[in-house]
Amino acid sequence: MIAKITKGRRADRALRYDFGPGRDEEHVNPRLVTGNIPGSVDQLAHLIDAHTARRGDITRPIWRCALRTAPDDPILPDTTWARIAERYVTRMGYGNCPWVAVRHGDDHIHLTISRVDWTGLLVRDTFDYHRSWPVVRDIERIWKLVNAEERSNRIAPQVTRPERAASRSRGAPRPEREELRARIRAARDAARGLGRNAFERALTEAGVEWRAHPSVSGGIRGYSFSLSSWRDHDGAQIWVPASKIAKDLRWPQLHADLIPMFTPDQPPGVRY
Repeated sequence: MIAKITKGRRADRALRYDFGPGRDEEHVNPRLVTGNIPGSVDQLAHLIDAHTARRGDITRPIWRCALRTAPDDPILPDTTWARIAERYVTRMGYGNCPWVAVRHGDDHIHLTISRVDWTGLLVRDTFDYHRSWPVVRDIERIWKLVNAEERSNRIAPQVTRPERAASRSRGAPRPEREELRARIRAARDAARGLGRNAFERALTEAGVEWRAHPSVSGGIRGYSFSLSSWRDHDGAQIWVPASKIAKDLRWPQLHADLIPMFTPDQPPGVRY
């Protein structure tokens, strides 16, 4: 499944496109699948835009996302799309905002969401592209859908033929980069929202050796990873930067996954 996120100023134009015939008459039976507001297209657009206007200081308060399944996936019924949409919206932090999901094709839905929640607070969209990635992967796992990002090779760099041969010569059950990818992601998922220290503890427990690279500001700018058994012909340990293992393991993405979801004085639904 692919999630394509865009931002805009108003919901009316987006919803008229969703419920309309499409640019090439490609929309078939446009319909509301789920959401937390009722009404016709005009009523939906008016309610979202009127509510969002409470925060005239926000440049792009409308959050849009197209969720699309892979060609190999089955055609999902509306009821399944509704459950997927509700899970995605909630996990992204927009569950307390006005939103709707519209379907006009077999393989995708469009979400239209006001970033202004029902209390008038703004839901921050910081790192939303990166935060979306694990949510979509979770949906694929639950509904047994194709992992579209890995299928497209955009997230996980491919292991080369010489690298596979070298891992076999070392007696590794699978290439070390693939093994690291699985272990680091498991550690990240176990430490999600718990901070860097929890992540590093989870790495150690998973048998992953790690190095944090300091930044000029006093924080870190990323990690390198290894396995104790991953050594070259001279016996030196092989270290690989996170970006060479998987793009979602680079520090900006990891940081977005590891930062606490809410601070004690911050109500749910507000991100800073």
